Amino acid sequence: MVDPIYRKTEAGQDEIRTRARKLDHKLRALLLMVNGERRGQELLAQVAGMGVGPDAMDTLLVQGLVETVPEPAQAPPAAGHPTTTRPMAPATDTNLFSVYAMRHAPADAGTGTTAGAPQSPPVHSAQEIEAFQRVYHFYTDVIGQHLGLRGYMLQVKVEKATDLPALLALREPLHAALLKAKGEITADAITGQLDLIAEVIAAG
Repeated sequence: MVDPIYRKTEAGQDEIRTRARKLDHKLRALLLMVNGERRGQELLAQVAGMGVGPDAMDTLLVQGLVETVPEPAQAPPAAGHPTTTRPMAPATDTNLFSVYAMRHAPADAGTGTTAGAPQSPPVHSAQEIEAFQRVYHFYTDVIGQHLGLRGYMLQVKVEKATDLPALLALREPLHAALLKAKGEITADAITGQLDLIAEVIAAG
């Protein structure tokens, strides 16, 4: 049985921020859990307590809010010809690059542009995008693995974060949620990992 990995589309990201489609709260909860790393059955299991049916993921697919992540074929290397391993880009690169650029589109900041006039999208270095991506995935992984639906509101804040500082500012809410759900040792250990990531990013 094929059990693909799912990721949000740009429309799915937009729905989290705007609620334009007024999704049923069960479908919205499932959409929030989709992060480009977990498989369909795992995602459905996380929201099963809400009465989410197995067809919920199909509904999100039909509405264009999620998509499956292509998985590379594992072709055996030819004898005598060692395979050169090329690092795979994270599954959500395409979506996250565009989301990152869209979230960071600068407002008129005295650059002489007319209010409301179209502006060129900002240019971000690969390092900036990688840093944003790394922290984003850290939060979604921790929320999915340790908080589940109890991390619903925190996941909403992660999805709405407009830049890296906004993501890092969610450290204390994350610690508080983990403290309540898992206890002090786990909360301190996980936020300690986040602190290390932030230090590495700051060191550049």
